[in-house]
Amino acid sequence: MKTIYILLLLTITGISYAADKIEITIEGVEGEILQNVKAYLSIEEQKEHPRLSARRVKRLHKQATKEIKQALQPFGYYQAKIITTDLTESKQTDHTLWQAKYVIELGEPLKIQTVDINFNGDGNKDKVIPKLLANFPIKVGDTLNHPNYNKAKQLLHSFTEERGYFDASITKHKIYVDEDTYTAKVQLDVDTKQRYKFGEVTFEQKLFDEKFLQRFLTFKTDDFYVGSKAIALKNNLMGSDYFATANVNLDRTAANEELQLPVNVVLTPLKPNKYTAGIGYGTDTGVRGSLGWERRYLNRYGHRFSSKLELSEIRQSITNRYTIPLNKLDSFLDITAGYRDETTDISESEVLLLGISKHHSRSIFGTKISEVIGLEYRDERFAIGSDTGHAKLLMPNINWTYIKADNRIYTLKGYRIGLNVRGAMDGFGSNTSVLQTRLDGKFIHKLFKNSRIILRGEMGNSFVSFLDGDFRELPPSIRFFAGGDRSVRGYDYQALGPKNQEGQIVGGKNLLVGSAEYEHKILKDWSLAVFFDVGNAFNDTSDTLKNGAGVGVRWQSPVGLIRLDVAAALSEDSTPIRLHITIGPDL
Repeated sequence: MKTIYILLLLTITGISYAADKIEITIEGVEGEILQNVKAYLSIEEQKEHPRLSARRVKRLHKQATKEIKQALQPFGYYQAKIITTDLTESKQTDHTLWQAKYVIELGEPLKIQTVDINFNGDGNKDKVIPKLLANFPIKVGDTLNHPNYNKAKQLLHSFTEERGYFDASITKHKIYVDEDTYTAKVQLDVDTKQRYKFGEVTFEQKLFDEKFLQRFLTFKTDDFYVGSKAIALKNNLMGSDYFATANVNLDRTAANEELQLPVNVVLTPLKPNKYTAGIGYGTDTGVRGSLGWERRYLNRYGHRFSSKLELSEIRQSITNRYTIPLNKLDSFLDITAGYRDETTDISESEVLLLGISKHHSRSIFGTKISEVIGLEYRDERFAIGSDTGHAKLLMPNINWTYIKADNRIYTLKGYRIGLNVRGAMDGFGSNTSVLQTRLDGKFIHKLFKNSRIILRGEMGNSFVSFLDGDFRELPPSIRFFAGGDRSVRGYDYQALGPKNQEGQIVGGKNLLVGSAEYEHKILKDWSLAVFFDVGNAFNDTSDTLKNGAGVGVRWQSPVGLIRLDVAAALSEDSTPIRLHITIGPDL
């Protein structure tokens, strides 16, 4: 009995060991179509079958043509020719090897003749439908493609969800293929039924006043539901730096007679205190460090307070800020008090600053820009060149900024434009008069695959004499200088500007700076750059502009973009070389 069992086991093992094998070759298609052909082919699916036999191989090979044709139809190929070669058989040492080859001639794809999409219900007159259809995945004249057809159905489903047609359904979805005319017709009927609305909003939290939270809303009660508005509410709350979590919940089962759905917002606040510390290095400032404390919320109305201490080789400062949110999301009031002591190679100044400013957005000629309107009092004792003074300036100011970018940290396409106007009048809280404007801009655009061009410019003007002011009474923080990491590279920080009779740089009434830079990526996070800078601070238009040029390395580090530049001061006789290091976003 034992002998019979062993013989039976050896027989079974031998049969398994001698199972046939298949090599399959498919020519004429590739990519997604090839993958679909392999998915349809039974001979491909069963080529590793443990009991593969000659009979099974021949049967699978015989049905391959039909399966390949079925696999091609979802991509619009209804008249493809399949050339199959005879199976070849070769005896190997331990098995039989079969070889099957299929050559596919796709021919012309079938085209879509008509696309008929009908909306019934409240969505029939939805104003977004024309935009939806303009970007629809299937159009007249396209090759019939079932993956795109499925995308079209998914897009209709997403549309009804986004627009609040929660009871909607696709009542008809058909593709009619006419093989005589070799065309296809697509019909999709959508019954949107009724459209739901935002209902009453309740905030589940105990920290903030209800009226304060209303400023984050992106919709009103009885507005038609739009999914992006619900997401925008969540983003507003999370971006406010008040909340650790914000969940916006819509109860679809609790609609009232007006089809309003209640909205419940569940909020978890962040810890009230935030502490920051930093250390770094810049060629303009040397080693620098900072310590900061922020009280995220002081009361039920979202008031904040922050204090920041900054220390470097040339500057020590402390700034205290009290922030009061206003009715609109992007509108707030800042009250600031600060002290700064700065000593550079050309000047010394000690400044006490007090200010109040309103931050909000404004639409100018249909373009939304950031606007800051403020009033600042500056008490500054200074020494520059052979001049010393004590300036007291009460300066109203206004600042406009417009930024458009795909990414403000590392920008491939974008720009920033800023304009600042400020002034002081002798006798009105000030001991001298000045009116100053400053315009700056930066433009970044991608070139080729791994390159970009960066252009920047800055222009400033100080009007003093016609206001009966004296330029010598203006402190260094109000005068214009050029040179440094973010100005004309190749020159020291604030090393360019008009000089006094002793040859000491004392700053100018006007400023003009321009720069052109070409950057090319060499590795994932590393780039090389070449640049040319030009500019100067001056009192007279006859003053010459200074040139600087050089090369640089860029690293997209986890803490931001780090720039290392080596620049030559081309306008100096000895053409000195200077190293510049800066860290920060592009815009």
